Amino acid sequence: MNADLAAEALQGIEVSRERARLAAGLTPAWCGPVAAVALAVPAVVDAWAQGRGGWAVLMSLLVAFAGLAVVVALVNVARRRADVMLTRPWSARLRRAAVPLLVVLAAGAATYGLCRQFGADHAVAKVALFAVLGLGAWTVFVNRNATIKRKLRSAG
Repeated sequence: MNADLAAEALQGIEVSRERARLAAGLTPAWCGPVAAVALAVPAVVDAWAQGRGGWAVLMSLLVAFAGLAVVVALVNVARRRADVMLTRPWSARLRRAAVPLLVVLAAGAATYGLCRQFGADHAVAKVALFAVLGLGAWTVFVNRNATIKRKLRSAG
């Protein structure tokens, strides 16, 4: 009788641990749009700054660094979102992100290539590239959250 109760308790602990691991992977809904803006706005400012020189170039660099800081902050928010902190090795993180990253980068490269093929200048193609990268990042956030929520429902 005690062995059955102990096995049941261990199973409950394992289910709770799995739910906590899944919940730690959820990202807030606002992270997707913020990532899209953080990737696209620096490209727009850079396109605006080209040919203006001086302070416009400095402003474009500052906006680019601010966009990078926002993306880094989003990664930290996503990691600290839940009460449970899980540190995965870099190899596991790269394996999890490899396919979405490659798909988003391929879509961005295709967008840039098509823009250049149809006569868009470098600045327009660059804005389109970063807009696609931003929308791709947003899509990855939405897809990952949907997958995690589905797993949480099935886990009980």
